[in-house]
Amino acid sequence: MTDTAGRNGLVLSESRRLRLFSFFLFYFGQGLPYGLTTTALPVWVAANGGTSAQVASVLAMAYLPWSWKFIVAALIDRYAYLPMGRRRLWLILAQVLMSAGFVIAALLAPGPKDIHILLIVTFLVMAGGATQDVAVDALAVDILPEQEQGTASAFMFGGQAVGGALAAAGGAASLQYLGSATTFLLFIPFLLIPTIYAVVLRERPGEKRFPWSPGTTAAENRDRVAENWAAIIKVTFKSLIKGPSLLFLTGQSLSRTAGGLAIAMWPLLGTRFIGLDESGYGSLVSTIDLVMAIVAIGIGSFLTARIGPRRGAIIVLLLFAALYGFIALGKDLWTTFAIFACIYAVSSVLTVLMSVCTNPLRMQLCDKRVSATQFTIYNSMANLPVSLGATLFAIVGGVDQLAQTMLCAISLMVVGSIAYALLKMPSERGETLTMEEFEEGLAPRVQ
Repeated sequence: MTDTAGRNGLVLSESRRLRLFSFFLFYFGQGLPYGLTTTALPVWVAANGGTSAQVASVLAMAYLPWSWKFIVAALIDRYAYLPMGRRRLWLILAQVLMSAGFVIAALLAPGPKDIHILLIVTFLVMAGGATQDVAVDALAVDILPEQEQGTASAFMFGGQAVGGALAAAGGAASLQYLGSATTFLLFIPFLLIPTIYAVVLRERPGEKRFPWSPGTTAAENRDRVAENWAAIIKVTFKSLIKGPSLLFLTGQSLSRTAGGLAIAMWPLLGTRFIGLDESGYGSLVSTIDLVMAIVAIGIGSFLTARIGPRRGAIIVLLLFAALYGFIALGKDLWTTFAIFACIYAVSSVLTVLMSVCTNPLRMQLCDKRVSATQFTIYNSMANLPVSLGATLFAIVGGVDQLAQTMLCAISLMVVGSIAYALLKMPSERGETLTMEEFEEGLAPRVQ
C-alpha cells in the first residue's frame, strides 16, 4: 500500500495521510451541527427567557435522530451503488441533507421564542448529522487497516470535538449579535467543504466519481453487500453475542455508567465548591475541552500505536479511578480554581482518549458485511449507561456524599478495566471467517 493519493486522484485506500485527514474533516463537519444544536441554541433560548422545559425540548430533539441510527445503518448496509464505492454516495447524501437543513433553518429564521420552529430546525439539522455519522463510521470500518484504527480514531474524535467547540462558541455569539438567519447561513460554507471533498474523493482505485463517470466496482465491495434483511439481522446478531463482543459491552457499560456519574458531578463541583457562575463555568469547560481534544489527538495516536487500543483502554480506566480517588480524598486541594481546572482537564482528555481507544475495538469486532449496523448498535448501547449513571449519582448521594459517590465510580471503572483485560480480540485469537460462513451470510434465503 502506498502513501500517495493514487494516480486516479484522491483515493482513500491508497494513502494513510489522506485517510487520517479525511476522517478528521468528516468528523469536524459532524461536530458543527452538534455544537450548534446542543449548546448554542439551548443557551440562546435560555438567555432570552426560555423555560427549563423549552431548553430541555430543544436538547431532546437534538438527540432524537441519533436514537434511531440503527435503522439508517441497516439501510446503508443493505443498499449501495457499488461503482461509486460502498459508502461514499450515502456520505454525500448525508452532507447534502445537513446543508439543506441549514438552508431551511435560514429561510425560517426562528427567534429564540419560536420553540416549535426551533424544534423542526434542530431535527432537520441533526437528522443529517446522524446519517453522516453512520456513513463515516461504516466507511472507517471498511477502509481502515487495523494498525491505523487507533490513530484514525484520535483524528476522528479530535475533529468532532474541535468542530463542536467552534460551532458552540461561534454559533452562540452569532445568534446573539447577528440573529438566526445569518447564523445558519454562515454555517453552510463550512458544511460545503466536506461535501465537495466527498464528491471528489474515491474509496478505492477505478471507482466512479459520478454515476455517469467511467469506472467499475472494487472487488472488495462486490462481496460484502448482504442480499436480504434476514442476512443482515442474522450476521449482526451472531456477531454481537460472541464472547469478545459481550465482554466489550460489559466493559463499555460499566465505564460509561461511571462517566454518567461524572457528567452530573462536574457542574455541581464547579458552582458549589469553586464558586463559578453559569457563564464562568461554561467558558472554563468549553476552553479546556477544545484544548484537550487537540492534545488527545497526539496522545491517542501514540497510545494506540505503541500499546494497542485494548491496553490503552485499561490504562485510561485505571487513571479515571485514580482521578476519582483524588477527588474523594483531596478535597482540601482541588477546591482552588487552578487545581479544579487541572483535574477537569485530566478528566476531559481521558474522556476523549477512552473514545479513541474503544473505537478501534468496535471496528475490529464488527463483521464487515454489516459494519454500519453493528457499529451503530455498539454506539447506541454506550448511551443508555450514561443516563443510568446520572440517575445513580442522585441515588448514592451526589456531591453531598462525595466520597461514597466516587467510591461507586471507582468500582465501576476498576471492574470495567477487568472486563477489558479479559477481552481477547478476534485478531489476537487468530479467528478468521471461512468462505462457507461468508457465503452463508450473504446468500438469499430459499423461499
